[in-house]
Amino acid sequence: MALSRLVVIEGPDAGVEFPIPARGGGIGRGDDNAIQLSDLSVSRSHCTIELIDGRLALVDNKSTNRTLVNGKPITVHLLEQGDEIAIGKTRLAFIPGDGPKSKQRTIKPSRVTMEIGSGELLQVAREQVLGPDGRAQRHLAALARLGDALRAAGDRTSVAHAACDVAAEALAGDRAFVLVRDAAGRMMPIGSAVAARDPDGTSYDLAPDALDKVMSERKAIALEPRDDGGRRAVAAPLMSRNDEAPFGLLLVDRRPDSPLPAWDAIDLMACGCIAQLVSAAVAGVEARAALASENQRVVERFGGGWHFIGDSPPARQVLEFVGKVGPSDATVLLGGESGSGKEMVARAIHQASRRRDQAFIAVNCAALTETLLESELFGHEKGAFTGATDRKLGRFELADKGTLFLDEVGELNLNCQTKFLRVLEEQVFERVGGTRPIRVDVRVIAATNRDLTDMVRRGAFREDLFYRLSVIHTVVPPLRARRDDIPLLAEHFLQMLSAQVPRRIAGFTPAALAALQAHPWPGNVRELRNAVEYAIVLGTGEWIDASDLPPHIAAAAAGAPAPTPAVGVPPVSAAGVPPVPAMGVPPVPPAAGAPTAAAAPPVAPIAPAPPPVRPKSLRELEREGIIAALRSTGGNKAQAAQLLEIDRSTLYKKIKDYGIDV
Repeated sequence: MALSRLVVIEGPDAGVEFPIPARGGGIGRGDDNAIQLSDLSVSRSHCTIELIDGRLALVDNKSTNRTLVNGKPITVHLLEQGDEIAIGKTRLAFIPGDGPKSKQRTIKPSRVTMEIGSGELLQVAREQVLGPDGRAQRHLAALARLGDALRAAGDRTSVAHAACDVAAEALAGDRAFVLVRDAAGRMMPIGSAVAARDPDGTSYDLAPDALDKVMSERKAIALEPRDDGGRRAVAAPLMSRNDEAPFGLLLVDRRPDSPLPAWDAIDLMACGCIAQLVSAAVAGVEARAALASENQRVVERFGGGWHFIGDSPPARQVLEFVGKVGPSDATVLLGGESGSGKEMVARAIHQASRRRDQAFIAVNCAALTETLLESELFGHEKGAFTGATDRKLGRFELADKGTLFLDEVGELNLNCQTKFLRVLEEQVFERVGGTRPIRVDVRVIAATNRDLTDMVRRGAFREDLFYRLSVIHTVVPPLRARRDDIPLLAEHFLQMLSAQVPRRIAGFTPAALAALQAHPWPGNVRELRNAVEYAIVLGTGEWIDASDLPPHIAAAAAGAPAPTPAVGVPPVSAAGVPPVPAMGVPPVPPAAGAPTAAAAPPVAPIAPAPPPVRPKSLRELEREGIIAALRSTGGNKAQAAQLLEIDRSTLYKKIKDYGIDV
């Protein structure tokens, strides 16, 4: 005649079943109890099961931490199938036998609420959770705990240890291991959990063919003990992301003298679920490690990624400006010609701010149509317009807690300017087609190559938005205003782009540097980068010569004297230069037959600077840059737009605005 029993579903004794004596007995930590628990939060004599009117009843012994049944404190409670008893940190499920009869009744599907990580609530019927012996609830609780532990795991080893702790508890095992193959093909543990009472510790002696069976069949398998009294085990494979051969396995075993029954299909399913979660977590931490390594490699190669390169007085003024405004959250407006490095300055400001670890989102307002720009900035709801098949987050949402860079802000239409002004002032907006206000914390850096003052005067740009944007403003100087930086920039681009070709490139010849410094650079730094890339790809020698540069740059410099060198930059002359590095520029090779440094002709003193002249407006400078680009391409608008790195439609519009006769 089967006795009623209590099954521990949570706590130090999880998985243990206690038969209830026919006439009941005590429950607690004391040795004299019929059901002795190891939970330190349980009293020595916590409660008692008694026989009352032929039925088993639970009686609280005025315990310190009280006794709860189905979440409610009790003094006396007649036990029924499915009752859940909470004693200290231990939870037990009551399973009636066919001995002392419990009163039979139809159990209504009372609800058990389990809180999960997303904050949602999963509700299932009590009978479905408990099953016949409470294992299903124990398994679900274990998976929830494993999910929490894996979110905090930072590497493969911590994932393995978390998995072993949970697997040993969920499957009532004495030990658990995560095993992976080493370089020699041996299965080695990278994580383990071992009960203090287990005499074998972390050593295991399962036959290799048993482990190979798990790996080859790719499913959870119960491994029977050997004839010599070995340990009973259950194992499941750990699958790689591309579903190739398993990279390891999860193993749980018990001592040969364990009184617990053999694992069954429910346990195998739980073991397989845990193994799948571990496989995904290992893939995640390895992917993050690979990305971190690649990020570090890029940072080391490109010197931090987003530095404004230069040592000329204008460049130093820009860097000083970045150092001052970076730590604040003030809105910044950057003026300057197209390609002068406004985005680089914006990124440098972001890197100098407290937001450096958050997103930097860049938007080119000139590259988007008026109809798409609002959706791009603020996002849209599903069905907001034709083609809006899904909800889309806008750039403001993506930049939350970070920095939003708006390039060509002068291209915003007036309707979008109005909404943009509200976001700047209130940090609140609504998606297109939406009604719910969305609050963000975004720093805005805007840039333009247009004269916004003139646009305000013409009514093409909102005056209040202009003053809101230009709280702090500066103009990024064009490349021709800081020619001293050309050798530094050229060398920077050479180091950054030379990996595209298999040959070694040592640097630039004096003739190439002379050609670069003589060119007017209407496309500014962008054009210089393109010129260096052109020379790297199409050149053939170890040194980049003037003939390797784009034809319009090489032709313009042909026959022209070398520009006057800047302070700290080696003088370039027909006689060559001694190979002495300066300001980070590598040594340049002397021309054939060139005299030594001692025989080099003296450098003429630098003439005094001419009297200052009125600086040109951005509009004038941009017009001159477009004219120079058209001249250098023989009037070919497509090539001129490519040289200036703007859309052809934008170039056509500017040609019309500036009245340029082509």
